[in-house]
Amino acid sequence: LGGPSTISQMRELIKTHHPHFFFLFETKKQKSFVKSIGKKLGYDDRVAIVNPMGLSGGLALFWNSSIVISQVICKDFYIAVQFSFPSHISQWGIFVYINPCRNIRTAQWNSLIQDSISWGNCWFAIGDWNDLCSNEEKSGGIPRNPNSFQAFKSFINQMNMEELKMQGHPYTWCNNREGDELIEEQLDRAFSSEEWHQLFPNAAVKNNVRSASDHSALVLDLGLPKAKKQARFHFDKRWIGKEGFEDTVKKAWQIPVSGTPFFKLKEKIKNTRIALLKWSSSFYTQNQKLIAELTSKLEQLNHDKTDDNWDSWAETKRDLNKAHLHEELFWQQKSRQRWLREGDANTRFFHTFTLQRRRHNAITRLLCSQGRVLTSQRAIEQHIADFYTKLFTSEGSMGGDSIIHLIPQTITADMNAALLKPVTEEEVKAALFNLPTDKAPGEEGMNSTFYQHFWELI
Repeated sequence: LGGPSTISQMRELIKTHHPHFFFLFETKKQKSFVKSIGKKLGYDDRVAIVNPMGLSGGLALFWNSSIVISQVICKDFYIAVQFSFPSHISQWGIFVYINPCRNIRTAQWNSLIQDSISWGNCWFAIGDWNDLCSNEEKSGGIPRNPNSFQAFKSFINQMNMEELKMQGHPYTWCNNREGDELIEEQLDRAFSSEEWHQLFPNAAVKNNVRSASDHSALVLDLGLPKAKKQARFHFDKRWIGKEGFEDTVKKAWQIPVSGTPFFKLKEKIKNTRIALLKWSSSFYTQNQKLIAELTSKLEQLNHDKTDDNWDSWAETKRDLNKAHLHEELFWQQKSRQRWLREGDANTRFFHTFTLQRRRHNAITRLLCSQGRVLTSQRAIEQHIADFYTKLFTSEGSMGGDSIIHLIPQTITADMNAALLKPVTEEEVKAALFNLPTDKAPGEEGMNSTFYQHFWELI
């Protein structure tokens, strides 16, 4: 820890990644020395330290001034902190160093299982676990007996935690030997609870190249957007049936518009979108908060249930069921699953599905044609736009007519006349009403539910 190259690399890591936390294990140094290192790195006294036992062990956790720390728990093999980021809920971070000795490691796992009860539902755990899940997580050396991995996998299951995906080199530790004697293993990794993963669905672990240590430096990237884009308008089917909804749409649609039929249609949709945004801001739409309030009220009424408050209890229960239904409909249209049947209590599934799709669709790294890896969101967007602009821009062609006359004619005159026949209103209506109501909306934000509901008006 005290070597000049180690301190230099730590400074470079902090300068590059600006971490909220900076965790060191196997410091092998006493508290006074670790504090002096923290001051050199700019953390002052924002540190939790576990002294080594003899010549081994030792932990240090530093944090920057943007973190609000509520509680710190130090044990000989982990440091747990309850904290909150600005504008985020309180959560726990567990920074571990598990002993390589199997008996001690098992005892430490059991301790974590017991202690995790006090962490609540929102937490992550990162560090050196000193074990593997399979032989695929090592390179070199003698393969382990497959049965030897069961204990670690059983511990992961008992903790009910999921591993965060790792980017970069698959191994995090090496024995720093050469040739046939080189052994690499994935000893370091990060896990999280389900709720934490839903809070940070794009979180990933970045494996940085090791130099001063036999372990890689891992960076837990929360995957938060660097620049918040303006949210697109989406028609919300929960609006249907609410007071003022029908009148708002009808008044906006009847605003006089001049121009071609297509221009008039676009302007009417635009006017309706603006009116709905203004109208919807006047009532409560945050169903999760509403559900929490109604649940609390219902629990209180259950506790104090009497004949006098029976009507209030029944009304609150109806409101709560309605709020749950609206929440389910919201996540249904967000997940766009066509086989949902109204009434299925599958809100958690749809929430999870939506977040999974969002993770699947996200592009965090892109290898461009010049061989460079792009990581900036703006650079990725620009490269994709340039690629397709060039792809779909005609650069002219030679000899097209000589090829076209060789293609056999299969469309008869009658077939061509049928294809060119004007589309009837009945055909448009039939096509529209055959669309699933939960499909993705067009660029104007209106889905098929809107057009089906207001067909007579449109």
